[in-house]
Amino acid sequence: MLADPFNSHRVLQSSPIPSTFAAVDPVNGFLAGIATGIFISLLPGMLNMQVVSTSLRLGRNGGYVFALGMVLIIAVQATLAVLFADFLTGDLHIVTTIREYAMHILLVLALGFGIKGYFARNARKRKEDKKYTGGPFWRGVMMSAMNLLNIPFIFAIAGFLLAHETLPNSVSGRVAYIPGTALGSFAVLCGYSRSADWISRHAAFFTRNLYFFLSGMLALLAVVQLFQQV
Repeated sequence: MLADPFNSHRVLQSSPIPSTFAAVDPVNGFLAGIATGIFISLLPGMLNMQVVSTSLRLGRNGGYVFALGMVLIIAVQATLAVLFADFLTGDLHIVTTIREYAMHILLVLALGFGIKGYFARNARKRKEDKKYTGGPFWRGVMMSAMNLLNIPFIFAIAGFLLAHETLPNSVSGRVAYIPGTALGSFAVLCGYSRSADWISRHAAFFTRNLYFFLSGMLALLAVVQLFQQV
């Protein structure tokens, strides 16, 4: 019995064809991660200025190591974001709780940096040069872990990218997003480390008064968080 050519044509059209989109999911996820890492690290902020400070005190390699410690936590935050972005972005109570705790932490950090800046200024007046204590890697880990504001920020970005299908909603795409975010952030922070001397010459106010700058910025962020909750 001869096969109906029209039926055969319909069978061929309905048969599953291997999609090439699955193959590019990791690439798209990786590129989306790089863009996220650059976006969250590009503007001058607390962590960027800490990289500059570490580079000025320990050299460029010390700044790289400090940045590596920071990126480790950013990778963990990106992992949580791609795993739970759908859940957390849909639960307003969880997002609100994170913001409330972030405000309290920001106030504590602002006070701590203000006190540290006061003692650092007195030490400069007495011409005392205190040695850098502790490893830069673990300092980077600690500073990045205390930056709780990054958590809802990365969650929001990941949720937005998933909703607009810029970040593929697949295992391979989400997994590739993690090293992409880490690499993008590390590249920016390394740029800050390499430019530490230039920043020191052209932005002396921020480098000489680093702790006061960080304290004021954290206090401002805490006030912003407070007004968002009202």
